[in-house]
Amino acid sequence: MFSFFTRSKVNIKGEKGASAVEFALVLPVLVLLVFGIVQFGILFYDYISITHAAREGVRWAALHELEINVKQKTIDAAPSLSPSIAASDITVSNPAPTNNDQGEPVTVTVLYTVPIDLPLMQTFLGSSVALTSAATQRIE
Repeated sequence: MFSFFTRSKVNIKGEKGASAVEFALVLPVLVLLVFGIVQFGILFYDYISITHAAREGVRWAALHELEINVKQKTIDAAPSLSPSIAASDITVSNPAPTNNDQGEPVTVTVLYTVPIDLPLMQTFLGSSVALTSAATQRIE
């Protein structure tokens, strides 16, 4: 009588190394996927850092600070970025607000270039990725 619970012990000669070959074919895809996730995490972290820096800079710009002070506060707000934000990559829309500008918007824009460190990702993304973040607030 045929039973569904009995296992066949037939071993085909050519199947011994099949799992190793399948693993060798899938491994590059898995490594690329893991590196992609890591690089995306680095890019997202840097984007959050420049967004925070832009918000901090616009807070100071809304308080009638000088443009040089606004840029320095923006740079200081993102100490974890390597390389750090350059002052030339920060744009203030109203660099010298006066008392007559109260209620007008001021915008701080930060441009940051993230170097791609993972060799496999340089093939797909290039050597760097440019990120931009802007924050706007009314002058007090």
